[in-house]
Amino acid sequence: MSHVFSYGFRYDDNECETETSVAQAEVEDLVGDIYLNFVETGTLAQGGGAIDDSRHKLLRAKHEQFIHDAINGLPSSFTLLDASQPWFSFWCLNSLEILGCNISQQLRSRVIDKLSRLQCPGGGFCGGSGHLPHLAGSYGAIMALVLVGGNAAYETIDRPGMYSWLMSMKCPDGAFTMHAGGEVDVRGIYCALVIASLLNIMTPELVKGAAEFIARCQTCEGGIGPYPGVEAHGGYTLCGLAALDILGKTDLLRLDRLARWMSARQLAFEGGFNGRTNKLVDGCYSYWMGGAFPILQKALKRTRVDGYIYDRAALQRYILACCQDRRSGGLRDKPGKSPDLYHTMYCLIGLSLSQHYVGVEPKEQIADITSVYSVPVRMMQWGAMPASLLVLGLRSNVVKPVHPVYSVPYTPLASFVKHFYALPPLADQLA
Repeated sequence: MSHVFSYGFRYDDNECETETSVAQAEVEDLVGDIYLNFVETGTLAQGGGAIDDSRHKLLRAKHEQFIHDAINGLPSSFTLLDASQPWFSFWCLNSLEILGCNISQQLRSRVIDKLSRLQCPGGGFCGGSGHLPHLAGSYGAIMALVLVGGNAAYETIDRPGMYSWLMSMKCPDGAFTMHAGGEVDVRGIYCALVIASLLNIMTPELVKGAAEFIARCQTCEGGIGPYPGVEAHGGYTLCGLAALDILGKTDLLRLDRLARWMSARQLAFEGGFNGRTNKLVDGCYSYWMGGAFPILQKALKRTRVDGYIYDRAALQRYILACCQDRRSGGLRDKPGKSPDLYHTMYCLIGLSLSQHYVGVEPKEQIADITSVYSVPVRMMQWGAMPASLLVLGLRSNVVKPVHPVYSVPYTPLASFVKHFYALPPLADQLA
């Protein structure tokens, strides 16, 4: 599979040099040097040439070792991220799961023990020992327990306590505070609705006004900002769009504007995404932007035949050629940066979603959004369609398909949903 690489695709600053345009040129120099190594010799010209994409290789064993090295002990400098302990579990486990690596029972037990000690008596999970319960930490903890799987993990979760705590974070305008007295933005809604939909604790009181708050965060550009009146951002766009999909209310957005803004986030020269207008490419947006496209595809009622409205091959090329650290393993933001667990996971999710076409065909979409039991059915309607598989480079580069709303592979997600939707209604436990 060959694609044209050309320096003609570089950013044009219209002879108005700025700090941003200089940084963009520096990144393009690094990316261009990497892509030139893949240009077929016979096609090489001053402006570029045809890229031989057959040579791309996912360094699976190195990435697995990078993750296990982190699991076995991080340097003291990581104490700065003490409030992100549930996230480290999530990043490591999800990366291993997507790569298809074995997750030992010993590691699963360690995660259960760690997270059980981070669960707060009044509900929710904190990021570190003695901290306040936090929506982001709670989201990371629940997703890690999804990946651990099994009754021991599921029974760790205080479901009534989680619901009571989520309700205490609820704001009159439909949003959620991230923690007691904390900030309010679209992330909070996404975290709360992912947790509630997975644990079967969705109630009208919990979701009241959430969809309308997100709709008010859509900007004149078309993307979604953290709260009304603030610039659109890739991370908040994924959070807002995914939360609306859980609620079955993506129609509240101006989808035409959203599609235009999202498409503009893929950079012509690099092939990866940025998160805001006039910002640099970043590997983590392989998910924050790349993961939003399947949800947009569903909202627009586009079929598999229509295809995504972004270049899947170009994104895979950026991830495989520019984001992998070939020395130590792990994946990174961009060339010249160091790999880390955060970018490793989100690059791998983006790789998965660009390899597998995941979606729900329009004729199969469930119209009923009033019943709580429509939530798990709509969640699990998502699936990968093998006929639309696109794998750049070696066939062995393929990774597991991932759910775009919940960002984890389907098998552990399905087991978690099956367990919690077999439980009695939450009202019986709150009585």
